[in-house]
Amino acid sequence: MSNFRTFILGLVATFGLPWLLLVVVPVIKYQGLAPAAYDKDKDGVEGFYPPAPINGQGQLVYIREGCAQCHTQMIRPTQLALDGWRKGWGQDQEARPAAPVRSNTLRDYLGEKYAPLGFIRSGPDLANYGWRAPERGVIHQKLYAPRSIHDWSNMPAFKSLYIVRKAQGPASSKALQLTGKDAPAEGDEVVPTPEAEALVDYLLSLKKDYPIPGVSAEVAAAAAAPAKK
Repeated sequence: MSNFRTFILGLVATFGLPWLLLVVVPVIKYQGLAPAAYDKDKDGVEGFYPPAPINGQGQLVYIREGCAQCHTQMIRPTQLALDGWRKGWGQDQEARPAAPVRSNTLRDYLGEKYAPLGFIRSGPDLANYGWRAPERGVIHQKLYAPRSIHDWSNMPAFKSLYIVRKAQGPASSKALQLTGKDAPAEGDEVVPTPEAEALVDYLLSLKKDYPIPGVSAEVAAAAAAPAKK
């Protein structure tokens, strides 16, 4: 009986302790978080962190379509010697802070009903995609026909989010600019559904690198500086 009791206690500790430390404690900690106010004098920024909410409707489409199966939304700390976010990595250098972009924190996901962190990077990380995203029409083209942009792409096509219809008079301003084998039949056009528009809105809203209050006044000032023309 004593050995059986020891076995049960060991089993509970083996599975219960990791569950407690990796699930329960982080959830309790996250639920206690609230937006933090910036100090204008110390941070060089006004308002609250995080300042920009994501597009909730588009996030639901993102989750439903399984995008988190291939894309992460989490920049790991560089001290882990992994692939942390560093200056110049995966970003457009225009209209964004010049300082190195930081790793993500719990508060970056405040206001999100779900946080699709992902678990594998078959595609690029999207935590800060809003900074480096191309213009809207190109994103739609990439969603509808990924290989029309890069023939080596392993991204699946999300054609169910688009409508192929007969063009009524002049082509719609929202019609995708497709050529070659991806172009619709003559007289037809491909236009995004409201769900496709919401998904693109969501992708453009992904900017999880705002300065943390009280952590780095230099980064905060760089983030608040007007974009260079």
